[in-house]
Amino acid sequence: MTLPTSSSQPGFWSSSFTAEQALAGMKEYGQLVAGPNHSLYWVEYQPENNGRTAICCWRDGKICNLTPDEITIRSRVHEYGGQSWCLLDQQLAFINGDDQQLWLQALDDLSLQKLTDTPSCRYGAPVWDQSRHRLIAVQEEHLPGDNPVDVVNRLVAIDLSNGDVSVLHEGFDFYDQVSLNDTPVSGQIAWISWHHPHQPWTETQLVYSPIDEQGALSDPQVLINDGYALTQPQFDQQGRLHVISDHNNWWQICRVIRQSSGTELHPLEAQSEAEYAAASWQLGQCSYLLQDDLHEGGWVALSHRDGMGYLQQYREGILQSLATEYSSFRSLTQSGTSLFCVASSTTCSAALIAIDLMSADVQVITGGGKILSDADISAPQHLTFPVQSEDAHALFYPPTNVAESAPDALPPLVVFLHGGPTSAAYPTFSPKVQYWTQRGFAVADLNYRGSTGYGRDYRMKLGKQWGIADVEDAVALVDHLSKENIINPRQVFIRGGSAGGYTALAALAASDCFAAGASLYGVSDLQALCVSTHKFESRYLDWLIGDPKLDHQVYVARSPVTNAAQIHCPVIFFQGLLDRVVPPEQTELMAQALRANGVTVDVHRYADEYHGFRDPEVQQEVLELELAFYQRWL
Repeated sequence: MTLPTSSSQPGFWSSSFTAEQALAGMKEYGQLVAGPNHSLYWVEYQPENNGRTAICCWRDGKICNLTPDEITIRSRVHEYGGQSWCLLDQQLAFINGDDQQLWLQALDDLSLQKLTDTPSCRYGAPVWDQSRHRLIAVQEEHLPGDNPVDVVNRLVAIDLSNGDVSVLHEGFDFYDQVSLNDTPVSGQIAWISWHHPHQPWTETQLVYSPIDEQGALSDPQVLINDGYALTQPQFDQQGRLHVISDHNNWWQICRVIRQSSGTELHPLEAQSEAEYAAASWQLGQCSYLLQDDLHEGGWVALSHRDGMGYLQQYREGILQSLATEYSSFRSLTQSGTSLFCVASSTTCSAALIAIDLMSADVQVITGGGKILSDADISAPQHLTFPVQSEDAHALFYPPTNVAESAPDALPPLVVFLHGGPTSAAYPTFSPKVQYWTQRGFAVADLNYRGSTGYGRDYRMKLGKQWGIADVEDAVALVDHLSKENIINPRQVFIRGGSAGGYTALAALAASDCFAAGASLYGVSDLQALCVSTHKFESRYLDWLIGDPKLDHQVYVARSPVTNAAQIHCPVIFFQGLLDRVVPPEQTELMAQALRANGVTVDVHRYADEYHGFRDPEVQQEVLELELAFYQRWL
């Protein structure tokens, strides 16, 4: 894989692993649904097809693409979307990315039919209500205006015969995670809702209602509103309701017990101190399945603990780890004793796998290919380091492809900052990370305080501390690695996208330990973001920073654009001009402020990109430009 290099300096080592190859391995899978006869359906991101997403099917050992070339499957509810389709009997229903309407597609001849025609509305997380011949979905209506208050979210039913839309419930600011116990006589529905200023990982409510004979919600009521973050309600085969709650610090699966004195949550047996869910940035996540048909109280679930992912089954009093060759899992679905999920490892690209729950045998359906040899792969090392009398965490990737003439040279470091900021870095094979380690860079993917995967207490440490705790952690990480003598402290770069871009810029202003930085569609003006971002995140800063009016000076003080004079190193920016989450003006103002202070700035704008780049050619260009930019300052 490696090529001879004329330069022994880390950061310039030659490799045949190009940016194009790194992105060619970026095919992604999600939104899995198990079908009849051991079949599987999923949504697939296809970089080879202009970055579109399509529904695919695995049946009788063969994979077929069901979505016509002119259509991409994508919901834009909350801007981040998520679950964008569901499987019916002889059809599937999906959200067309172009018009955000629900469409039907026949499974026999793949013919299409537009179901809804409400141009002001977006749809997401559709659920098939079979007994009532309808879909239940989240609807997001965008009223005339350009303010978050002009966006209304509700729960609706869509008649499959004629596309008529009727409101099932409204009044909450947000709806997600709809679960249906579908029987003609005694239907039940549960979902997760929340109000501003909360986010789905700070405080949500579990709502439940019976469904009457006419299909209306006969008695909707909030079952749990205890100040914690609830997610993923599910009914078991006996109609008993379950939900994941973090009231014991860890997101764990609980049975909902309704009594005259109130509602109680009873955690299911055999769970460890681990996170059995992730932050709900997208609609319709599924990280656990109930298995009462195999064993009373049985379950199968994915979890994360100490930076590592696990898939476990609890049955007949025995807890068993499944598919242990993988390090992270998502999107569970099941048919009989066949479990399907997306699995990732530290050496291979993401794969769709099938697991026989009786034998624990694993079958790879697609994906999971190796694009680097084991000798060339840098495996993540989970790192815990001290900061402010506490601990923070990171995944450290040492450089590979070491030049023979400089085996002991200390490498430059690139600090990766995940978005959110309430999200996480996971121990999975990332071709983009390997692109850097192949050239002699070390990479540290930081799970700063506020990240998920380490319990509610750790996640909540970012409350009112954004721009402080995360920045402290980034600087402390560099200090720790420098003291351990495993990186070159004079050649440290920091980069991030979205919220990670904000932390990168804030860290550049707070410390002189960085040689250069990169902001990909990052936040630079907090006050402006409050009034310009979309509804889902329009009150996020209330928790991260404080009240926009009462704490106005805090917003000013923590905005990178305010502190531009404190940044003395070069910065490169990448921005999509269609971005509604972090508008392009944020990047323009920050770049102007830096130039006014004599800082070297590169800005790259992409006319057809939103928040997060999807075009493979754009992603390739960004990777190459960022590398070249850092090499200028080695």
